Amino acid sequence: MSKKYEALVIFSANVREDGLEAAIERFAAELKALGAEIESTEALGRRPFARTLAKRDAGLFANVRFDAEPDAIAKMRERFRLYEDTFRIQFRTRNLRIEAAKAKDDARRAAYKASVEAKAAAAAAAEEPVAEEPAL
Repeated sequence: MSKKYEALVIFSANVREDGLEAAIERFAAELKALGAEIESTEALGRRPFARTLAKRDAGLFANVRFDAEPDAIAKMRERFRLYEDTFRIQFRTRNLRIEAAKAKDDARRAAYKASVEAKAAAAAAAEEPVAEEPAL
């Protein structure tokens, strides 16, 4: 039975920002080769580390969401340990209840924002400019 996972990938200095999308595609292709089904990928860009790691102070981050078998994660860790492009990888299971609650909250906030903007537009339309009387 497959589970839903999320991988936070930090690419090393060998990958430049203009080649980040290609590196993410290669990473996703390797996941597919190991039996994962990719849901989405997101390039997060260059971010500084909280502290220096292996004489580095920043890295290129990416987030990949996928479905895979639980025993495939160990194979993925072994395989990506050999790649020079990847600096660090963190796999974690996704909590679908939390994701559904966040999506519901985001939809509620968007609806509220749209209603506030509609009320403001209606109020602005109701206020017609008053024509000034000519001075005598």
